[in-house]
Order: sequence, then structure tokens, then C-alpha cells
Amino acid sequence: MPSKNCCSAGPYVFLAAIAAYLLSAFYSSALLHGIVSVLSILIVITAFRYVPRFVQGISVLFLLVGACLLFASGAPWSSFVTSFGNMLNILSLFALIPFIALPIELGHYAGRIRQMIQQSIERSGLLYAMTASLSYVLSSFMNIATLPMVYHAIRPSLELFPIEQKERFISRAITHGYSMPIVWTPVAPIVGIIVEMTGVRWSAILPIMVPFSLLGLAVDGVMGRWIASRRRKQLDSVTVSELAAARQNVVPDGTEQAARHPAHILAAILVFTGMIALAETVTHASFLLLVTVAVFPFAFVWSVLIGAGRQFLQRSKEVLPVQLLKMKDQFVVFLSAGFMISTMQTSGAGHVINGWILAAKNAMGAELFLLLIPLIPLALAFVGLHPAVGLALTAESLNPAALGIPAELIAIAMLTGAATAFLMGPYNATAGMMAHLTGQSSIRISNWNAPFTLVYLVLSMILLIILKKTS
Repeated sequence: MPSKNCCSAGPYVFLAAIAAYLLSAFYSSALLHGIVSVLSILIVITAFRYVPRFVQGISVLFLLVGACLLFASGAPWSSFVTSFGNMLNILSLFALIPFIALPIELGHYAGRIRQMIQQSIERSGLLYAMTASLSYVLSSFMNIATLPMVYHAIRPSLELFPIEQKERFISRAITHGYSMPIVWTPVAPIVGIIVEMTGVRWSAILPIMVPFSLLGLAVDGVMGRWIASRRRKQLDSVTVSELAAARQNVVPDGTEQAARHPAHILAAILVFTGMIALAETVTHASFLLLVTVAVFPFAFVWSVLIGAGRQFLQRSKEVLPVQLLKMKDQFVVFLSAGFMISTMQTSGAGHVINGWILAAKNAMGAELFLLLIPLIPLALAFVGLHPAVGLALTAESLNPAALGIPAELIAIAMLTGAATAFLMGPYNATAGMMAHLTGQSSIRISNWNAPFTLVYLVLSMILLIILKKTS
């Protein structure tokens, strides 16, 4: 059957493309770049029939626009091949990021977290804040794997609290906490895209984005606790007392005894972040490449330190081919988008678009133009574009030097916009994963996040105004 053929050959083609990209990043040569391009074309051709129709439509659009740009500019035929492979750096990071979650899985940290909740959390408002905080911490390290891990760690405990709409409660807490560190964490491909395409140094925006993400988390915690407190008053005292008694009688399931302390995760985040920041300072390597090559060794060392080195290697062999096959949609659409971006550079179309954007900026003013940038990723998310693709296309068209706006401000505006896309985009992986976990529709997940998203947008615009006036 076709799906069987795809499953048997797909992972090896994807893996070969990633390996060729990494080799070309360290040993640049025309031969390696040619291999990367050919493998990228092969992936698009072989995987195209196995992806959803929407992905096919978007990819065909990117390919047609790119081909038309090359035809119109009179580019040589070789450009139709060499223009492929532009976004393999992002896909490589997507493919290797799941390894960072393996030590957390092997250390059974979720069991200890569940025990801590049942023993120390007494009010639903505090549970909301803790759930969002846990999601924030894990998202700083695990990206999309955060969602199912936090859900399964927290959801059983919700039965012990007076919460009327439990799925809305946990969905909002998890997605809000998950989206906040996306503006700074090195394991978020979004950050790598913006850093690469705007030319800013990650370490330069880190002191701004980390406190701002914590502010967003704090505001969400206040909103969540206020809502929980208001709804708690609507319940009768007998119900509250019964749930409190049930919480005291919970019997541990045994997994907590084998669990490692969650403080390990905080320490690992600090070490990994510091390591990447130092490497970026002392080397000339790209930010995306640094994170990509550091993920696997770091996760392995962490696993060894908790006595799970052998299990890590075994799980890695199982995870990698499955992860690559899950990414077939991303490979097709990202490589197609990368082709279009390359053709924009080759044909000179990027300069034309920059001219249009510059004219719009001059017409409305730099301040208003800057405030509208965060709305671009959110708008693109509602038409079905993955935030990473939307930001890659947007960043390619925004030239900080031509616009007269510091690159750091453009990067911050785009990153905060990306967070809103993850919060409310109904067609991205975040909404899809939470919809699957909670049994709700992705549109409902998006609607639940609307109030906080609006507050976060206002905070983002205030931040941009302050930075613009002080720049």
C-alpha cells in the first residue's frame, strides 16, 4: 500500500537530508549543497501524495510562485534545483528537539509533580497558577511535548477540586503557560527563525524577552486565580468540603517513588540556556545550528546523570523514525516555502516587496507600523499557515536597515506576535494537540484563549512603545 511505502522509505530520506545539511553547515562545498537540494526535491516529490490536501495546496502555491519568479527574472535552469533546501536548518531542529524530552520521561518527573500537587495545593486558583507555571518551565525545554505531559500529570488531580469546566480550565492553563517562553527559549524553532533572518544576537534580546514572558505568566496567573475564586463562591460549602476530604485520602500509585525531583528540570534549563548563550558569544556559528547540534549530546548527558543512559539510547532509536514520519507535512510545506524564499532572493523580488513595505511604513509612521507587526503572525495563523512558515515569509520581507527600525525591535515584535499565534491559531499544532487531549474542537480551544491573548497583545504593544522611545 502507498502508506507502507512511505513509512519504509520516508525516514531514511528525511534523515539523509538532515545529515547532508549538518555536514554542509560544517564543511561547506558545492557538492554538499547540491546533495541537500536534490534530497529536498526528492522529499517533496515522494511525500507530497501522503500529506493532507490543505498542505498540498499551500505547498503548490509556494512552488508556483517561486517558479514564476525564476522564469520572470531569467534565472538559469540550475536555480530551479539549487533553490531547494533553504529551510532544512529549521526542520533539523524540529526533528531533534524531541530528544530533550526523553530525560524528563525517563526520570518520571511527572509522578513527583502529581504527588506535590495532591499534597500541597488546596485551591483551584493556585492549581491553575501551578499548572501554567509547570507548562512554562517544560515548554522552555520540551516545546510541543509539553502539552501531553502536563495534561496527563495534572488532569487526574482536577477531580479533587471544585472546577465546573475542567477541560477549559486545564486547556487555558497549559496553553497560556506553554506559549510564554516561545519568545525566548532556544528550543523553540520560532526563536531561531527570527534570530537568523533579522540578524540579531539571541543574547541581546534575552534580557528583555525572559522578564516579559514571566510578566505574561504572572498576568495569566492573576486572571486565572480571579476567575477560579469567583466560580468557587458559586459552589456550596458541602461540595468543597467533600473534595477537600477526598484529596487527603489519595493513595500514591507507586510511580512517585521512582521519580526524580523536578528541580532537575530547572537546573537543566539554566545550564542549557547558559551553554547556548556562551556558544553564540564565542563562536560564529548560527543560532539554529548551535541548538540543533547541542540537543542530543545534552539530553544524553542528562540521562546518564540520572542513571538512564542506556534507556535513552534505546528510546532514541524508537523515537527518531516515528518523529520523522510525523513531520512529513512540515517537510513538504517548509521546503516548498524555503524554495519560494530562495527565489525571492535570487530574482530580486524581495527588494520590490521591501519597497512596498517601506512605503506603507512611511505612510502610517514607524510607531504604528511597529505595533502592527505582532498582528501579522496572528493573522497568518488564522488562514492556516504554521507560525514558523508565516514568520519566515514575514522576516524575509522586513529589512530593518531599509525600514529604519532597529532589528531588535522588529525581532521582539515578531516574537510576541508568534506567541499570540500559538495561543489562538486554530490550525496549528498547539490547538490540534489540546483538542485531541481534551476532546474539544480546535476552534473552541482558540476561543478559550481569546481573553488572555488580547491582554497579551496590549502588553506587547506597550513593551514596543517603551522600547521604541528608549532606543
